[in-house]
Formats: sequence, C-alpha cells, structure tokens
Amino acid sequence: MPMELQGQYHLGLVILSYFVAVLASYTALDLAGRVTAANGSARKLWLVCGAIAMGSGIWSMHFIGMLAFHLSIPARYEYGIVLLSYVIAVLSSGIALYVVSRESLRLHSLLGGGLLMGAGITAMHYVGMAAMRLDADLTYDPLLWGVSAFIAVGASMAALALAFYFRSARSRLYLYGKLGSGFIMGAAIAGMHYTGMYAARFRTDAELGVHAGHATNANGLAYVVALAALIVLGFVLLAAVFDKRLASQSARLTESEQQFQSLFDNNSDAVFSMDAYGNLIGVNPAVEAITGYPPSHFKGRTLTDIAADNREKALYHFYRMLEGRSEKYELTIVRRDGQTVELSLHLVPISIQGRVVGAYCLARDMTESKRAERRMHHLAYHDELTGLPNRRSFMDAVDERLAAGIDGSGQFALFSVNLDRFKSFSHMVGHTVGDKLLRSFAERFRESAGRSGDGAIPARMGGDEFACLVFLHTEEEAARVAAELIRLDRPFVIDGREYHLAASVGYALYPLHGADGESLLKKAQTALDHAKKRGGSQTRVYDATMEDALERKLEIEEGLRKAIERGELLVYYQPQVELKSGALIGAEALVRWKHPDKGLVPPGQFIPVAEETGLIKPIGEWVLREACRQAKAWQDAGHPPITVSVNLSNRQFEEQHLAQTVGDVLAECGLDPSYLELEITESMAMDVMRTLPALENLKGLGIQISIDDFGTGYSSLSYLKRFPIDKIKIDRSFVQDIAHPSESDTAIVSAIVAVAHHLKLKVIAEGVETAEQLEFLRQQRCDLLQGYYYSPPVPADRFEQLIRDFPGRSTPA
Repeated sequence: MPMELQGQYHLGLVILSYFVAVLASYTALDLAGRVTAANGSARKLWLVCGAIAMGSGIWSMHFIGMLAFHLSIPARYEYGIVLLSYVIAVLSSGIALYVVSRESLRLHSLLGGGLLMGAGITAMHYVGMAAMRLDADLTYDPLLWGVSAFIAVGASMAALALAFYFRSARSRLYLYGKLGSGFIMGAAIAGMHYTGMYAARFRTDAELGVHAGHATNANGLAYVVALAALIVLGFVLLAAVFDKRLASQSARLTESEQQFQSLFDNNSDAVFSMDAYGNLIGVNPAVEAITGYPPSHFKGRTLTDIAADNREKALYHFYRMLEGRSEKYELTIVRRDGQTVELSLHLVPISIQGRVVGAYCLARDMTESKRAERRMHHLAYHDELTGLPNRRSFMDAVDERLAAGIDGSGQFALFSVNLDRFKSFSHMVGHTVGDKLLRSFAERFRESAGRSGDGAIPARMGGDEFACLVFLHTEEEAARVAAELIRLDRPFVIDGREYHLAASVGYALYPLHGADGESLLKKAQTALDHAKKRGGSQTRVYDATMEDALERKLEIEEGLRKAIERGELLVYYQPQVELKSGALIGAEALVRWKHPDKGLVPPGQFIPVAEETGLIKPIGEWVLREACRQAKAWQDAGHPPITVSVNLSNRQFEEQHLAQTVGDVLAECGLDPSYLELEITESMAMDVMRTLPALENLKGLGIQISIDDFGTGYSSLSYLKRFPIDKIKIDRSFVQDIAHPSESDTAIVSAIVAVAHHLKLKVIAEGVETAEQLEFLRQQRCDLLQGYYYSPPVPADRFEQLIRDFPGRSTPA
C-alpha cells in the first residue's frame, strides 16, 4: 500500500538559504541603481550581469532550500532540468531589473512586471523540484501551490517597488532602508520557496524497499552552492561599489566641467582660453558682444595681435604669467565698428604638475566705468555749469605755480571777480536764463584770461564769483588785465534777448601781498569787497588798510551774534504825523544796538553786516514781534491805537512762509492786523511774478503795505498799479534837497504825490527836519510826515510820552 514520506529540514541550511535570499535581494536593490545610472552599452552590460547575479542568488537560495530537505529515500537531480530552472531565475531577474531601471514605474508596469517575475520564480521553483529523481511519486497540494504562486507574485511586486524606490540615494538613511528592504524581500522569497516545499507530497510503495542508487551528498553540495552564490553576489556587489564610486567621481567631474562650461559661456566678462604659447584656442560668447568679432576671428591669434596699443605690456604680463603668477593689467582694443574698448585683464595660469600649460584671460569691459571715472575726476576739479576749473583745482594750480617760483623779473596777480547784483538779477529773469548768462560770461572770461598772458588760469569759485591767476612782467599790467577781465561792453544774447551785466574785480600780487595761494585769494577778495562797496563796476588792488575795515566788519559780526543772544538790541520809534490834522497817527519801528562797551552802534555800521551774513532774518523777526507787542501794550494802557510800521529785509521777503510768520506774530501779540504796516523797497518789487503773490498773501492778513525809499530805485508805474499797496514813502534825499529847491526836485516830489493820489495811495515823506520842508510838502498836498522836525527815533517809554503830549488824534492811516 503506498505510503507518504515525511521529510526533515537541516536548520543550518535553512538559515543559510535565507541569508543567500537576503544577500540576493540587497544585490538586486543595489543593481537597480547601477542599471539606472548607466547608459548605452554599460547599461546593457549591467543589466546582463545584474540578471545573472540576482538570478544566481535567487536560484541558489532555492537550491539550498531543496538540499536542506531530507527524505528517508535517496534523491538524485537531473542536471539539465536544474540548469533550466537556473535560466528561468536569470530571465526573471532580468525582467525585474529592466522594469525598475525605467524612468517611471506606472501601476500597469508594476503589475505586469510583478506577474512575469512571480511567474518566473514560481516556474524556477517547480522546475527545480521536477529535477529531483526519487523512488516516490511527487504531487502538490493545489491550495498551497496557489498560495506559493501568490506569494511569488506579491513578493515580486514588492521587490520591484522597493528596488525602484531605492535605486537612487534619497537621504542619509538610504543605506539602512535598503538593508531592511533586503531582509523583507529575502523573507518573502524564502517564504514562497518553503510554502512551495510544504505543498509537495511524496508517496512510495512500502513493498519496493529502498534502492541505493547514486545518492548526492546534500549538505556538502548545499555549502558548495552557497559558497558559489556568495562569491558571485559578493563579486557583483564589489563591482557595483567600485563602479558607483567611479560613477560618482565621474559625475562630480562632469558636473564640475558643466559648471565651468556654464560659467565660461554665461560669464558677462569676456573669457579667452590660450595655450602656453599665447595662442587663443577658445573664447566665450561675451567676447563677441564686447569686441564685435565672431569667435572664429580669434582662433590662432594672440592678445598682442588684438591690442590697440602697448603690445609690449601685454607680452610682459604674459611672460610673467608663464612663471605661475596671476597677472592683472589694462589693455585697449579696437572693436569691429572702430570704437576703442578699455579692458581690465586678469591672466590666470593653468598649471599641471607644476608646469604652466596654458591660461585663461578674464577681460572686463571698463569703457563706461573709465568714462564715468574720468567724468567724476573732471567734475571733482571743474565746474559743471561752465566747464572752468573749480575752486579746488584752481587753488592746487595756484600753489603749484607759486611753488615753482618766478624766473627772473615778474610777478603773479590773482584776480577775484564778482558779477554785480547778479543774485537779484537772476531772481528777476529766472534761474534758467541766469545759468545761461553765467555760461556766456564764463566763456568770455576764459577768452579775456587767455589774452591776459601766457598760462593764465581762469576758474569759477562758486555762484557768481570767478578768479584768475596771471603772470605779469610789471605791476602796472595788473590794472590793465583787471579792466580787461570785467570789460562787458557787449551785451549777452540769451534766447533772442539782450542782457547787460556788470562786474567788479579785486586783485592781489605775489609775492608783494602774499606768500601762498590762500592768503593771496583772501586779500584779492578783500579788495573785491571794497570795489563792490564803491558801487560796482570797479577795480581795486589790495591795500593793507583794507584789513582794518575787514577786521571791523568781523568784529561787528561777532558782536552782533552775541547781541542777539544777550538781548542788546532795542527798538526805537519815530512818529508819523498826519499833515492835515497834525495828529500823531503812526510810528516807524527802527532797530538799535546798544553795545555794552561802545554804547549805541549806528545802524549804518551793523545793518549792512547783518544783511550780508544773514543775521538780518532773526533780527527782522524779533523787531516785528517786539513792535507788535509794544503797539498792543500802548493800546492796553489806554492810548489811542496807532499804526506801527516795520521794514522787511530782502531775506525776510524771500521767505516762503512769510505771511504765516506775520500772522503767527499778530496772533501771539493780540494786535489787530490793521495797525501793522510792512515796508518793502523798490528792489524787492523787481520780480513781479514772485512779489505779487507774496504781497497778496500779506494783504490777505488785513495789514497795510508801503513802498519805502520811492524814487531811488527801479520806480515803475506798472507795479504801483498792480501791487496791493497802501502808501508810498518819498525818500529823504528828495526831502533834504527841498531846502534849496530846484525845478527838478520840486517836479519829482510833485510827480510822486500826483501819481500816488491818482492811484488812491497815500504819500508819506521822511526826513522832514525844517519848517520850510514842511511848508513845501503841505503845498504839494503830502499826506503824512516823518522826521526830526517832530522827533528823532526814541525808545518806547519816551515815545509813549510823545503820544500823551501830541494834540488830537485822527483815525489810523
């Protein structure tokens, strides 16, 4: 009766088979990356070798597992069938590696590849089982057979997914993940094999007995197969590791070459590649952009061939580079369109084993930066508007000339030139026309300087101030040159209109008046100040007595600054009387300076200094505030209201927020605006476009406005008619001459009064000192009088007494 044989497993071989399965799985995961990374014939080679190695590992695990199974009867193997099972294992492995080496692993590829690989493994297993030759019948449990096939397909899909995932390094845990996956895949493969073995049923006829046959030493064969598998897998793994390292080095080298090539091609600077003989062997695209020549133009040429100048310098730096040095220098080349290009070159040697075999030359286009640098240098030493040397350049040149000394007889003259009243004139005509006039004057000044002597240096020192250094043979020549420099008999034509300018000049001589440029310039400017004080269009040579006047001026300026801080300024008031009624109806506020040592300083001494230094602005604002405060104080004391008149300086009138300042002062003092009168001069009214809005803003506050010193400046009926003014004040020079009247004097005063009355304006005459002057003005129907005839300017307390003593009072004018 047939009997089912029960087999036993050799535990050591079972463990060995699992280890082989794990190693085969790990090898498969590693080979997937190699196959993927390789290209061309190398890819095919790795695919074949990988299939053999992986197939050998899987087949070895299967065969060792079969040899680990021992029956009570001897077993033999049909080697042809065994070889067939091995081929099936290799082909299945090849399919697996092919699938995972593709760019993407889609679901249908995973399913198809897993099914084929699983079928191959299943076929390998059962074909291998069929190679067994036993004195028994071999059958399989259908259910377990199906389970083993299912495990084979599932394990294959899992193996494919893991192999695809781990074919490239993703993180620092990549190695551990791949090793763990190898153990999982090995367990799946071993599980499929031993499930298939468990499905096998061996039955034999007990009556037949046991036949000796040619039994195989199963254990020994298993170890031999395991050793062979380990050798194959180990060899393949080592080859993969070495190949990976070589590939990594090759990839780094390729990446480095690509980076360098990218840097070479995309560098905005021109890059020339040359051999050890200086021949150009390659250029980047920027070379064509900078030079205009195609790359083929440079092949076989040298840098000296394309240099526009100084080829010896190019050779010199090339030979120094051959010594292993990095060289930097500048070179000029000619573009294809004929323009010159300034290049900054950096020669970098290429050394191999200590020998220079070539070089890279990095060339940066410095044309624009060099042009900008020259422009900046020009601007640093030249005036941008006129192109003349500026103060810095002029003083450097003066010091250089003076340091060189004078050969033989002769001397240097330094001239300081200033355009008379140009600032006010520029305000009137506009800064655009003013700049054009300065350029035209500078050009004429340059020509005059050129005619004055050899090597003359003209310069613009700033604003409307110019200077010139001229070498002269005699001192007498200086006066002639000074007159020539400011000779402006021809008008300047700007935009079709003619403009006439005047200038003043002061000069100093070297070595007579100074030993260096700064002292010479200072003394020339001192002479210029004296020339301008004489009315302009004057020439003055420096004189030592001028220093005394300058010292007095500086002393006044310093004292005036302290006077503001110490409260040494006072406001005096001079009455204004209505001629018809004889009533005191107003007062002009006049600033006085009570010096602690010198007493009262005449206004004629400190007012010009205050105007020149800008101190007139804080002084004027203080006078305005003090006058408004005092007028309100007199009203609060019960006196009839009077109008207080305050002079505005040019600097105050040019203030953008003048109306707001006046309004704030009135509000602060609580004075009704109708009791404040502001006086402006005729020179302030020259620029109608600027003056009219300013006066309208002031008039909008409710104050009164008068024109001071009328008739002495640019008297014009047009602005009397256009400006919102209330009074005009006849200058004291006309009133003083009334004592000995001439037809012209009386005619002028009569005309002023008549014009004013015709325009509904009141007239006030200042400087009235005698009864004859008063009577004449009464005949001319003048409205208001002011002068010493009634009272000199007095302090506020004495003026308050005048208010009490004056008879009756009319409404404010």
